[in-house]
Amino acid sequence: MPRRKRKITETASEESDVSAVAAESEDEKIIRVTRRSQLTVQSPTRSPPKRRHEPVSHSDSDTDHSTKEVPEKQAKKERVTPKKRANTRASDRENLVQAASNNIITTNTQNDDDNIDHLDWALNEKRSIPQTNYDESSARCPLPGCDSKGHLSGRHDRHRTLTSCPLYHNTTADECRKKFDDRQNKMEERKKIVAVLNERRDMRRPVLNDEQKTRLDRVNSIRRRQPELTEDVKEKHIKHRQKHGTTKEPLMNGLASDYDLELFREAQAKASERLEHEMTQHYQKSDLQEYRIKKLEIGRWEVETWYSSPYPDEYARLTKIYLCEFCLKYMRTATILRRHMAKCVWRHPPGDEIYRKNNISVFEVDGKKNKVYCQNLCLLAKLFLDHKTLYFDVEPFLFYVMTENESSGCHIVGYFSKEKNSFLNYNVSCILTLPQYMRQGFGKMLIDFSYLLSQVEQKIGSPERPLSDLGLITYRSYWKDVLLNYLHKYKGNELCIKDVSQETAINANDIVSTLQALGMLKYWKGKHLVLRRKEVIDDYLEKKAKRPTDNKLIDSGCLKWTPPAKRIQSPS
Repeated sequence: MPRRKRKITETASEESDVSAVAAESEDEKIIRVTRRSQLTVQSPTRSPPKRRHEPVSHSDSDTDHSTKEVPEKQAKKERVTPKKRANTRASDRENLVQAASNNIITTNTQNDDDNIDHLDWALNEKRSIPQTNYDESSARCPLPGCDSKGHLSGRHDRHRTLTSCPLYHNTTADECRKKFDDRQNKMEERKKIVAVLNERRDMRRPVLNDEQKTRLDRVNSIRRRQPELTEDVKEKHIKHRQKHGTTKEPLMNGLASDYDLELFREAQAKASERLEHEMTQHYQKSDLQEYRIKKLEIGRWEVETWYSSPYPDEYARLTKIYLCEFCLKYMRTATILRRHMAKCVWRHPPGDEIYRKNNISVFEVDGKKNKVYCQNLCLLAKLFLDHKTLYFDVEPFLFYVMTENESSGCHIVGYFSKEKNSFLNYNVSCILTLPQYMRQGFGKMLIDFSYLLSQVEQKIGSPERPLSDLGLITYRSYWKDVLLNYLHKYKGNELCIKDVSQETAINANDIVSTLQALGMLKYWKGKHLVLRRKEVIDDYLEKKAKRPTDNKLIDSGCLKWTPPAKRIQSPS
């Protein structure tokens, strides 16, 4: 049963406090405080909650003899007294803070430089450091002139990425090792300070002692001493940029205080170590579903993939690949992508632009004329579609690519493919909206555009089965909106499914299944009747009125397209 809230006045709480203190001995107070303090320090994780209906044992060995003579209601009242709980917690905090502050004071007998290094107690986080062997003969650093020795963190003897390369960060392996040794020597005092902070996180206004206040003031004073960005320092930065370009990290001297720069270097080293740890763990996995590309960078987006795709083996072994958003060429590193984008002349998909309204365009790409682009598009789609099986045989298909236009080019939003000669009149073979553009109405725009092409061809279309989970949801939502809108505008008394199919280009089977799902189709006296349910139509109109008018609709007047069959018959 739910607990009842009790309103306790000040006089009642004081009387209960007096009775609780009188009933409890001093030895029991000390034992309870020390146990709670040990639990808060040694075991930060919470114990699993008990089940409500779990039976409670009432044996003599489990019960306390001091509470047997007290009635049950009085014992409960003593245990849940608010002021008593607050006093106990306050004493716990005072003991912990006092113990930690004593440790800080005893270790505060070093020189000022060492004290300054310990002042980052407010910016530290307790994170586990992965223990992984990075000494692999096949791992090479991509930076020209680097022998792959050393590591930015100073913990390992070799590295494999630019983020971990000491030479790229304008330092040496010996300096990184020396910094690592210095950090190890200062780690013990940091742990003590972090322990104090962990206990004070629950307090709204943490109270600092005198030692901590002096340290905080010293940190603020150091950060106020910003180094002057003189002309000599600027000249060094410019010369370094002209000499190395983007192959090395820019110089950071003079941009921030030494204290902040040291914090940044330490965080940079930890990030590089974790990156290499993730790569090593990825290479060690043998399961086909886990041993796949995890991330994809295309344009300004970094997208997590859903399924595996049959990229070449040297790319499928990577945790992340890079794609040109215009020609869809896949690359291994960000450096290769940057060099490719400087040379790539494409700013839109190949093929003919057959539709444009505002900043939305659709391009028709022939799989026979642009085979490489269509293959790359299929490989990209397989990362997000589980049922897709066609990757390389793209010649019998036409691809309709939807883009969002900006001054920098036409960015791909999604696409659908269609057979040139479909025996079953499929108007869509494969359809995809990229994850970064999902839930914005582009999926229904692609479906609506496919049925618009079917209407121009004077055919009745249907998507190829099986549909993916997201595709099936989108198609059912589209069919529902089209049919309810049609029934809302229809004024006659008799309705023919065939006529609806001819006007909307939707297959009759899809219309019947949608009407059955809406509960608007009934069999009565040997005839199928379509029920115009007013509440369903009103609900649809109400939701339609609340939708934002962001022009996510296909305008048939903006289509400039001739069906392929008429192109063949027309004289050249």
